[in-house]
Amino acid sequence: MSIKLKTDNLSPELGNNFRNDLVDNFSEIEKEINGLDSANSGDQITKEDLDKKLDKLKNDFMEDNEALKKRINRILLGTDIESIEIVVNRILKEKGVSN
Repeated sequence: MSIKLKTDNLSPELGNNFRNDLVDNFSEIEKEINGLDSANSGDQITKEDLDKKLDKLKNDFMEDNEALKKRINRILLGTDIESIEIVVNRILKEKGVSN
């Protein structure tokens, strides 16, 4: 399936440079879309492949979520060094002690 965008029917009232930039942008977008279409024309993915990718995304999300929970707990307990340094530096800047 090839897509043809309306790339050159733009009003010249926009200004010639602006119009030409838009035409160029639409032409590049059109090439990319049609390139994707031809590149994927024979590719198919199975349900099993999709399920594997979804499981990996779920696992990554759960790991990131767990890491975030641990960091939040460290911040709440006042043991997260990175956060403490940020807060201390901000306070020192506000007081004019540090740059």
